[in-house]
Amino acid sequence: MTVPTISVRCFRFDPETDAEPRYQEYRVPLPDGEMSVHDCLNYIRENLDPSLAYFINCQLGFCLRCNLRVNGKVVPACETRAEGDLTLEPVNADEVIRDLWCEST
Repeated sequence: MTVPTISVRCFRFDPETDAEPRYQEYRVPLPDGEMSVHDCLNYIRENLDPSLAYFINCQLGFCLRCNLRVNGKVVPACETRAEGDLTLEPVNADEVIRDLWCEST
């Protein structure tokens, strides 16, 4: 049986080394269809690209420090269900420390 996958397109930028931001696409399995955006990011970092930077804190939706722009809408990554292909961007690209991690987080 084939596990369904989604495309997760992540904003990538390191101000210390990159001249311009770029996007990198990853294929993430959704074995039970019940993954959060944060779970997808964890999968990417643990299995595909350990260099991906993002912020997570409470994982309960209280602190909102994990807010990301998911398909254009600002939501907490820890509480947002991964449905369909995703484009993940920082809330404010002007405050990027690296990739999806911003100063305001």
